[in-house]
Amino acid sequence: MSTTVEVVEAASILLSLQFAKLDDQARKQLHGQIQGTQLHQQQQQPNQDRPPIQALEGMIRECSIRYEKQLTKSDVDRGQGRLAFKNEYVDASLRPMLREGEILEGRQGIQVFAYDGEGEEYQMTFKGCGKMVVLTSGWNQFVKRHELREEEDFVTVWMFRRSADDRLCFAITTRREHGRHYNMKNRRAPKRQRTIEA
Repeated sequence: MSTTVEVVEAASILLSLQFAKLDDQARKQLHGQIQGTQLHQQQQQPNQDRPPIQALEGMIRECSIRYEKQLTKSDVDRGQGRLAFKNEYVDASLRPMLREGEILEGRQGIQVFAYDGEGEEYQMTFKGCGKMVVLTSGWNQFVKRHELREEEDFVTVWMFRRSADDRLCFAITTRREHGRHYNMKNRRAPKRQRTIEA
């Protein structure tokens, strides 16, 4: 019952703000209220779409939705040294979590910590690279440590704010599917072999 009332109140507020022009102070206040609501929801449902990494329990404040990717040749190439994200995911889930002064397009990007499935920490850089957004710097070390292979390995990635210091971090888990030697995006049906009947 209380949830229905909260939804109705929220809808009423959104309708009243539909044509409102907010100054900077009001915008910041509204943003703070939204973040407070998200934090409350996360506290109510602490395991909802959060990284299943025991070492990170209690460390995560704000968390993105997960991103899953089948690794490509460029993701595991030491010369490239980066994990690329789809722009749609970055715009919808990651950019809204950035704070003032955190700029992806800058030359240096954003220095972040990434944690693997065992809670091991890696220093990486989160940045724009041409038309892509990537995790770089320590990515080669991550690939080597987990012996990642193109097309066989999948990563699941979450971006989060560390509760102790509000630091931007990533959680990355891996899984291998043996025998998967094709890219899901470019998957083709196997050619049929012609048989000649006697």
